[in-house]
Amino acid sequence: MCGILSFWEKIHPKKKMKKIKVSKSEKQTEKIGEDLAHDLKGGDVVALYGDLGAGKTVLVKGIAKGLGIKKRILSPTFIFMRSYPLTPEKQFIHIDLYRGQQLEDFEALGLDDIFSPNNIVVLEWAERLKGILPKKRIDVSIEKKDEGTRRIIVSR
Repeated sequence: MCGILSFWEKIHPKKKMKKIKVSKSEKQTEKIGEDLAHDLKGGDVVALYGDLGAGKTVLVKGIAKGLGIKKRILSPTFIFMRSYPLTPEKQFIHIDLYRGQQLEDFEALGLDDIFSPNNIVVLEWAERLKGILPKKRIDVSIEKKDEGTRRIIVSR
């Protein structure tokens, strides 16, 4: 039976499940992030996509809140990365790749250590790591519909 299942998976690879949410405010976007956090565990990578001002950092604040982080979440735009302890062994790592222009900029972060089973990683501007993102990840696209409305697509 096991052999048949793996054969089936090879010819019919699992399609990512998509959930589409609509947010009408920053508070709702944060709540969507908080809800997403409840399913995260060590080793998970959340790749965020969206234009400047779409609400990626607001979603990250919600994820951090959902993980129980009490510290104020600041965008790491100029320093690339901030980490927050979850347990003595586990970290929440928030990476903002907006200012990174070359692959070498990102490799200097030590991605092998960052994408470890002990960390939950959220990447803003994840498309900049297109060739080296882990295959197993959660993709979140945020589309700005108007000043207050966002369409958030979560693909697992």
